[in-house]
Amino acid sequence: MLAVPTLILPRDDELETLGRTVERTLGRSVESIDVIGRDPLSRTFAVAMQDGHHLIARVADSHMPTAIMESEIATMQWVRERTSIPVPKTLAYDLDQSHALGPHMLIEKVAGVRLDTIFEDLPAESQDSLVSQLARFMVDLSHVSFPAIGSIVLPQPHDPSAPSQPPSSPDLPPLGPLTHPCFYIEGRTALSIDRGPFPTARAYFLACAERERAATRALFTQGAPAGAEYQALLAETQAIVERAVTLLIELVRRCDGLDSADPELARYALDLHELGPKNVIVAPDDPTRILALIDWQSASVRPRWRCARTPYWLLPSLAGDDDACKQRLRSVFREAVANDPVFARAVDADDTRHALDEVAEYDAFRDGFLVLPTLQSILATLPGEEDVDGLRKLLDPQTLAGRAARMSLLTTGSGVLSLAPSAPESPMNDSPVTFGWNRKLYRYSVPATPRYSVPPTPIA
Repeated sequence: MLAVPTLILPRDDELETLGRTVERTLGRSVESIDVIGRDPLSRTFAVAMQDGHHLIARVADSHMPTAIMESEIATMQWVRERTSIPVPKTLAYDLDQSHALGPHMLIEKVAGVRLDTIFEDLPAESQDSLVSQLARFMVDLSHVSFPAIGSIVLPQPHDPSAPSQPPSSPDLPPLGPLTHPCFYIEGRTALSIDRGPFPTARAYFLACAERERAATRALFTQGAPAGAEYQALLAETQAIVERAVTLLIELVRRCDGLDSADPELARYALDLHELGPKNVIVAPDDPTRILALIDWQSASVRPRWRCARTPYWLLPSLAGDDDACKQRLRSVFREAVANDPVFARAVDADDTRHALDEVAEYDAFRDGFLVLPTLQSILATLPGEEDVDGLRKLLDPQTLAGRAARMSLLTTGSGVLSLAPSAPESPMNDSPVTFGWNRKLYRYSVPATPRYSVPPTPIA
């Protein structure tokens, strides 16, 4: 039976600290603070100022590594300064863990409309225009080559005692560890694992395998329940994970073309293919004018074959249906990238690398019952043992098993896995309960006094 997530509200003293921090940092008075989001690593607030301005505040949870927020700040700053892509301005930030509020960032709130709330109601020509603009953003970023797989970080002050680093282009920002959630959530933050930067895709995939092995083995040192039935299920699940990890390592070692099959697609670029309409802010009076791309928390540098993909929201749904609108928009996207032959060549490619990439980001403990057979099928696609049809059948959206596999491998969240047996809950997961798009919005009205502790009142 699936647990129903509960809304965890910030304490009054946290709101007061946030309000005081904003006022002290910006020198302006706060009028109200709204809770607008929470993910496994941070919480987000909309702050209205008494002078009529609005901003977004993101505050790290206590178990969120500072590197994740640093990367979001650094990525937004670099994209804003070095490209034509519209990005909100970062007004201020403080990454000091000892700050009363904790690590936090203040971002300008763009006065526009989130695209996912209006896209379906727009005329076809407006939809086409927006898809073409997003395609151009992706192509433009794909032309900037980075030296490794990782996440952008802020420049560090020069340390004469530090080992010398090879020279890099002055136009490129420094790279740090990957900030993708698969390396941090479900207790992984506490693990001593390799998060990059990775010099090759091979090194990245091997690190993903070791990440899942380390995460599962750590379960046996976290005081798991001692019941015989639970222990048996845990041991069975661990055996599946160990087998899946072994297969993943074997696949990586046998895929000779991971880094060399197509040098143009093997180089690294900033990946935007997971960008969706909810990340796009458009002008209220002209919905074809994109004002900003928001939420850069997990944006990272990946191989170009991963970056040059059709955006996920234009693909057929997990149920297998593919309406005329999506088909038209995919054609628009392909036409928009056609002038870049390298990008265009990769858009519809569907090879072992892409299947491997999807599996490598998944929780082998929770999803091992699907990850293991998927890896076995991928192994059958290698030269000399090709069984592409077998892999396609495994992920066939017209079958119940295929839909379950796609839903698990392409979606996050335990709710999706209600179609399949449930793995035992990880005792490593001591993070707060989270909530998704079905959350209720709570408003905190702040009086014009130094205090911010007022009872929360749900908005109907």
